Amino acid sequence: MQNPLQITFHDMDHNEGIEAMIREKFEKVRTVSPDVTKCHVVLEKLSKHHQKANMACVRLDLKVSHFEDIVVTEKCLEDAASLKSAVLKAFKQGLDLAHEHKKRRLGHERLTLGEFPAAEPVETGD
Repeated sequence: MQNPLQITFHDMDHNEGIEAMIREKFEKVRTVSPDVTKCHVVLEKLSKHHQKANMACVRLDLKVSHFEDIVVTEKCLEDAASLKSAVLKAFKQGLDLAHEHKKRRLGHERLTLGEFPAAEPVETGD
């Protein structure tokens, strides 16, 4: 069952441009790795009392069927340009990990289809 994309802004103003970019990147993830069943992106303000240079965090949680969860965290400044850059980095790392999982799974499936190398006979010292 496919869960919808979830985007959460914690202690931050909602930004339509960033949300649109996240939706676009999620569609790319789904085309590359269709076994992704859940995606949750959290954009969170880390420092609440600073007057300038407030820090923010972008966390990407991907659930891939038959695999452990992929969690990527990127820290950045709170401004829109830094947030966009952090979102791009998080999705790139998430895609790389999902692609790595797909290659590992395909390699494992090939081995389970009876393509194991022949075992060499073991000689005993009788």
